[in-house]
Amino acid sequence: MKDIENAQYRTDSKLRYAELHLEELHTHVRKGSGDDFERSHQEVFLYQLVGVRDAFLQELNLYCCCRLELHKVSLSRIRQSLSKRGVHCRELAVLSGLEKDPGSWLNVAKEMRDHSTHRRGVPRVFNIGGDEDGKVTLQDPRTKDRLTGDQIQVFDSWLKEMRQLISALRSSAFRAYQSKKYVNTE
Repeated sequence: MKDIENAQYRTDSKLRYAELHLEELHTHVRKGSGDDFERSHQEVFLYQLVGVRDAFLQELNLYCCCRLELHKVSLSRIRQSLSKRGVHCRELAVLSGLEKDPGSWLNVAKEMRDHSTHRRGVPRVFNIGGDEDGKVTLQDPRTKDRLTGDQIQVFDSWLKEMRQLISALRSSAFRAYQSKKYVNTE
């Protein structure tokens, strides 16, 4: 049980870290500055937000009794472990479905994190003049479509979605763990 508590704490830590960086964007970023402070906080927010998903995979590893070593935990390895035992994990399916859906917030957030980590900065549009003056609009790195709302609104909604997702998945996965639904039969 201690391993599960530690994994939950790590997931919750990543949520707090994302919130902290978003708070700094809220309070310290000048409208549409595009400076290093703003860019670094956009990237670190995305890193922490997607890191919540990564940390939660360790929880699933434990709830599902996969027994994967820490450095080997991934969505695909958990799926393989469960498949070998003929076990279906609803929580993994929900997470995987969100990641695969190009229109989902998690898919776009993950793509934006990967894009800003490995390729270029967070894609955005700086609006000048008119009703949108000073508003920074994020873009999907693949399609260049503008996301609805300014960067802060988008990040706020993604953090809220992540909190709700983790809460729901953790609750159901923990109940399944307690009922031994995912017990390792190997």
